[in-house]
Amino acid sequence: MCGRFVNINKIKDLVEQFNIGVDSVNELSISKSYNISPTQYSAVILKDTVHRKIEMMHWGLIPSWSKNMKFSSKMINARVESIKEKTSFKNLVNTNRCIVVVSGYFEWAQVEGQKQPYYIYNDKKNILPIAGLWSSWNDIHSFTIITKGSDTGLGLLHHRMPLILDDNSIDSYLNNNITFDKSYKALRTQLNYHKVSTMVNSTINNNKTCIAPIE
Repeated sequence: MCGRFVNINKIKDLVEQFNIGVDSVNELSISKSYNISPTQYSAVILKDTVHRKIEMMHWGLIPSWSKNMKFSSKMINARVESIKEKTSFKNLVNTNRCIVVVSGYFEWAQVEGQKQPYYIYNDKKNILPIAGLWSSWNDIHSFTIITKGSDTGLGLLHHRMPLILDDNSIDSYLNNNITFDKSYKALRTQLNYHKVSTMVNSTINNNKTCIAPIE
C-alpha cells in the first residue's frame, strides 16, 4: 500500500514536466511537504476535454454517492487487480483518471520486531507520476492511489507499491478514449530506498529530516 508520501516539486516543475498551460496555474501554489498523510490535500494532474490542469485534492476517495466523508481515510489506495469490480472505483477507471504528483513515498518493514520506516524514491528524478482516480462529492474533489504488487527488491519492504507510470504513458493514461487496461505501462526503473527516522510516524513532523537517511 501507500500510506504516506512526499512532494517537494513546485508549480513550475509540474508545468514543465506535464506540459500544462501557465495561464491555468496563475493563482495556484504548492508548498513542499515531506509527510503527506491521508485526508490532507495534495497536487494531482488531470485532463478536461482539451487541456491538462493541476488541482489540489483531498487524499482519500469520497465516491459521489457517499452520504458523508466517514470512510475516506480507508479509501486512500485502490488495488489495480480488482479496480474494475469494486463499486467505489469501477465507474471511474475510464472517466476519472489522474496522476498523483509524488517525489517519493514511505513504507514500513519489520526489522528486529519493530516497524522501521523507509523512504522510497528515484534518484534520477524528483517526480514519480503515480496512477490515481478522482471523484467529486459536494464541493470536494478527492483521489485514491492505485497500487500493484511490488517489484523485485521492494518486496523486501512490502508486498504492495504504487502504480508508477512510465513517462511515455502519461498521455495515454489521461486519455479517456483509451480503455484503462491499454492506457498505461508501469515504470521499470529500479527505485532507491533507505531507512529514515521514526519521526515520520507522526504527521506533526513535516520537514526535510523526514527523508534523511539514517544508519
